[in-house]
Amino acid sequence: MNLFNYSDFYYVIEHNNEFFEFEIEDEFLDSISEELDLEQFDILSMVEISEGNFEILIKTPSNEEKIYKYELSSERRNYILSVTE
Repeated sequence: MNLFNYSDFYYVIEHNNEFFEFEIEDEFLDSISEELDLEQFDILSMVEISEGNFEILIKTPSNEEKIYKYELSSERRNYILSVTE
């Protein structure tokens, strides 16, 4: 499984020449909003650090940048494997 691309709050995983588009889970985004006490922020980058583990760089309205760790859920991982194996 590899991060193929991302855009806004969506990302694409490639595995065995199959592509899967997912939206970043609301719970993850809500936890960032709550922690920073913000309604809005931008995702500047999403980098795969290991299979299914990512670092997401966000930018707040005050131009502050923060990195958050994001993990592909077991449900999504199992779904990808079920389709490609």
